[in-house]
Amino acid sequence: MSLSRTLQIRLTLAASAAVVLTAAVLCALVLGGSAQGIVLAAVVLVLLSVLSCWLLVRQLLQPLAALETDLQQMQQQHQQILEQRDDARSHLEEMEKTLARVGLEDALTGLANRRQFERGLLEEFNRAARTNLSLAIIMIDIDFFDEYNATYGRMAGDKVLRRVGSAIRDTNVRPEDLLSRFGAQEIAVLLPGSRLEGALIVAERIRKSIEQLNIEHSASPSGRVTISIGIAAVAPQRQVDEPDTVLRESEQALALAKASGRDCIRTTEDLKQAH
Repeated sequence: MSLSRTLQIRLTLAASAAVVLTAAVLCALVLGGSAQGIVLAAVVLVLLSVLSCWLLVRQLLQPLAALETDLQQMQQQHQQILEQRDDARSHLEEMEKTLARVGLEDALTGLANRRQFERGLLEEFNRAARTNLSLAIIMIDIDFFDEYNATYGRMAGDKVLRRVGSAIRDTNVRPEDLLSRFGAQEIAVLLPGSRLEGALIVAERIRKSIEQLNIEHSASPSGRVTISIGIAAVAPQRQVDEPDTVLRESEQALALAKASGRDCIRTTEDLKQAH
């Protein structure tokens, strides 16, 4: 308690005592010291004592009430700080998730980017080697895409990329399959556990889905947007040392598909026959 507050209470006590005594003396004098006067003086003394105590208690409770108000305000401020901290933490977590997603996602198509594909390929390749399972890659290229951009403009080309990516995503691709924008006009599909035959079925379904979009392409011999596809696979009985080997073979199969007239599918088996 502060010095000024202590002094204030002492002065209040002294003033109250003085008032009580003065009132008692006055009562006794007025009534001439009779028994009635003494009783009245005693009653006045008691009443004034009670009043003095009440005033004193009030003096003491005032700072307590102020302290309680201050405490409530501090608790409210503390709660606000906690809420702001939680909001900031949630915002930071969302930003971290967004940055992680942006780092592994193609902004235009919403598919995984090449970095994510290469990471996924390494993981699935190692898993296939440990568990003796198959692994396939479907490499897709939009036919005459540079000519499309030259004819219809870059914005139209971006729209085609988004539509092609969405169409591939909608062709009943399994949750464990990884779709990626691998290059400017290339989309790669990683198929864990799939053999060459199964990947060929998926690839044909993808090729037809793009054909059914029926997007006009006057600079293409077919008059519409089409895709070429190359497929490579790692089977349990086939020894492959690095994931880059199967990736390179899928690109070679894609090059063969483009050399074969485009809008078609070629596999590593076709590469063997070509040689």
